[in-house]
Amino acid sequence: MTHIASVAAIPLVPYVLWSNAGFSSLRNCRNLDGKDPRYDPTVIPISQSSEETPESSARTKLRAPSYYASAGRFRTVQDFHEAYASGSVTPTDVVEALLPLIRRDGDVTKRSPSTAFMESRIELIRQAAEASTQRWKKGQPLGTLDGVPFAVKDDLEVEGYKRYIGTTHDYTEGGAKDTSWCVKKVEEEGAILVGKLNMHELGMGEWRAIISLCLMQSRTACSAGQYMKLQD
Repeated sequence: MTHIASVAAIPLVPYVLWSNAGFSSLRNCRNLDGKDPRYDPTVIPISQSSEETPESSARTKLRAPSYYASAGRFRTVQDFHEAYASGSVTPTDVVEALLPLIRRDGDVTKRSPSTAFMESRIELIRQAAEASTQRWKKGQPLGTLDGVPFAVKDDLEVEGYKRYIGTTHDYTEGGAKDTSWCVKKVEEEGAILVGKLNMHELGMGEWRAIISLCLMQSRTACSAGQYMKLQD
């Protein structure tokens, strides 16, 4: 695998290997015309009877992880949930703190986390945060995830968002018309989608030369001199 990664990092070599293997010929295969591309697993929801329905996530007691008391740790779903329940912080507060860090407009070189994001629809994010804030004020959260921010990799579809899958081509031709099922289920619990995330070209691994040219490879939020190891 080390040798493969080294070869893939050499400029133009990935293109030569791609062409030599004949992958580009698939574009001329007429049998594929009109067929929808498949990039993520198809998940078929299994209906449950009322007796088998699990307890509502709104009443689920969260268990603190072993590192919960560690200094400098990252915030967890439990942290957000407890802060919202106590009223010390609102989902709107959290979103307004995140947006200056993740927006791709302006000088992104000063905000290293922003290079991990492809796009964030600011008004939709604020609307979702305000709706969650009002639910918490009324004591009616949708579930444990209500108000918790999350983002999805760019291989998933989100209504209104473009989808590049790590390339320079927009596969939605202007914006997706629907949202992937797995993203819908998280949003139904009240979680706030704050954007779509950068990824390797078509999810094929660390093609550094291609990513750096097309999308600007993501650097870690903790160290601007280190690249993120994006996992598929």
